[in-house]
Amino acid sequence: MQNLDARGLREFVKVDYHVIRGLAYYTGVVFEAFDARGEFRAIAGGGRYDNLIKLISGGRADLPALGFGMGDVVLLELLKARGLLPKFDAATDVFVLIEDEGLRAPSLKLVQDLRAGGFAVEYALTPAKPDKQFKRAQELNVAYTLRMESHDYVRIRDLRNRQEIVAGANDVANHLSRKN
Repeated sequence: MQNLDARGLREFVKVDYHVIRGLAYYTGVVFEAFDARGEFRAIAGGGRYDNLIKLISGGRADLPALGFGMGDVVLLELLKARGLLPKFDAATDVFVLIEDEGLRAPSLKLVQDLRAGGFAVEYALTPAKPDKQFKRAQELNVAYTLRMESHDYVRIRDLRNRQEIVAGANDVANHLSRKN
């Protein structure tokens, strides 16, 4: 406690000798972490376990340890209650339609190149009908769909104005702009 006090952290720690973690492998100090206002159940909890590694390794390793686990649901509720939950506003820029499975490899190269260039790109992980892929692109509200016409050319459709062009596979990024 003196160590915590010296670092200005004492006010955040409450010693409670009645806390018992429900797992039998703890061999020493146990702890729980709560929000500062105490409005939620424990966000995290853990403690000291000196025999657990020896037990799970079948005696091959004998190391003392300390560990903890966090509750993501509690943390989510805390962030919501405090108005600290970041707004999820991820946008997908491009959907690559793979209508010809013979062009999957160059299509995946196109996906990778665009992602490396900073574009958010989606594509069908498994073979799917063109209309199903296009429907997914619309659900994602993408700005563009791309479709390999051959190993060298890509059809670019701007869904905002419905215009289409064909560009060289290495020049696609120069014809795109990010939604944001």
